[in-house]
Amino acid sequence: MTSLIVLIIFVVLGSACFSGLEAALFAISHSKVELLRQQKRRGSLSLYKIKEKMSRPITAIVIGNNVFNIVGSIYVGYVAANTLGGAALGIVSAVLTLLIIVFGEIVPKTLGSNYAESVALFCAPGLLILTKILFPIVWFFEKATNRFVTARTIVSEEEIQMMSHLGSLEGSIEHDEREMIKNVFTLNDLTARDIMTPRTVMDALQKDTVIGSIRTDLFDEAFSRIPVYGKDTDDIVGVVYRIELLAALARGQDNRVVGEFTQGVMFVDEKMRVDHLLQLFQKKRTHIAIVKSEFGGTSGLVTLEDVLEELVGEIIDETDQIIDPREEARRMHEESDIEVEK
Repeated sequence: MTSLIVLIIFVVLGSACFSGLEAALFAISHSKVELLRQQKRRGSLSLYKIKEKMSRPITAIVIGNNVFNIVGSIYVGYVAANTLGGAALGIVSAVLTLLIIVFGEIVPKTLGSNYAESVALFCAPGLLILTKILFPIVWFFEKATNRFVTARTIVSEEEIQMMSHLGSLEGSIEHDEREMIKNVFTLNDLTARDIMTPRTVMDALQKDTVIGSIRTDLFDEAFSRIPVYGKDTDDIVGVVYRIELLAALARGQDNRVVGEFTQGVMFVDEKMRVDHLLQLFQKKRTHIAIVKSEFGGTSGLVTLEDVLEELVGEIIDETDQIIDPREEARRMHEESDIEVEK
C-alpha cells in the first residue's frame, strides 16, 4: 500500500513539474529574457537559448508530461490491481485522475505563470539537457508537425499598443509615456506633406536681396534658418543662417547680398514617410528640408522640430507667433477664397 501511495505522489509531482515549467516558459516574454541575459542572471543563458527556439524544448516537455500522465497512470493501475485487487482499480483511477487534474495541471500551471521568472531560470539548464537526451524523439515529432506550424511574430504593433494602454490603466506607464508610444507608431502613417509648413506661410529671402535693406526684418525674424530662392519660391537654392546675416550687419557689411551666405539645403519628396524623414535628418545631420511636389515645385518646408512634435506634441517657445503654421495656412487660404467670391 505504501509503495502505491509513493508511486501516485511521484506521478503527480512529475506531471506538476512539466506543467508548471511549460506555463512559465509561455508566461515569460522575450524582452524579459533578454533583460535577464544582459543582467547575467543564473540560468538566463539557457533560458535565452530555449526562447530562441521554443519548439524543441516544448516538445520535450510534452513528452515528459505525457510519460507521467499516461505511462505513469497505467503503471499505477497495474500496481493497484496487484496490491488491492481488481475491484479497487476504478477507485484508484478516479482518485489519480482528480489528483493529476488539480495538482498535476491546474495548481502547477497557476504557480508557473505567477512565478514565471524564478521557475524558468531554475529549470532552464535541466530542460536543455533533457532536450538533448530526447533529441531523436524530438526531431521526429518536429519533422512530423512542421507542415502544421506557421511562423508568428514575437509581438505585433497592435499588441504593443494594447500593452501600453493596459499599463497606463494600471499606473505602471504614465499617460505621457503612453501617448509617446502611441505617437511612435503613427510616424509611418504620416508623410512630409502632412507635417510641413506650407509655402504660403513660409519665410524666405530672395538671393539678390541686400542684407542692409532687410535689417529690421532680420531683427524681428523668429527662425534661425531661412530658405533662399532665385526667381520665385519654386526655385529654392539653399538656406541661410540668420545669425550669419546679423553678424555681417554687425561688421558693417550692409551691402552684401543674401546669396553670398547661402548654404546647401536638403530636398525631400512630399510623399516621404515621417519615420524615414527622421532617419534622413539624422544621417545628413541637418535640421531643415525643402518639400518638393510631384511636379517639382515647392510645397513647403519641414524641420527636425516638426518631426519631434509628432512624438512629444507641439513645441512652443517665446518667439512663436503662429502655433500651428499648417492651420494658419488653411485659414489664409479660406480668407483668400472669400475675397475672390466678393
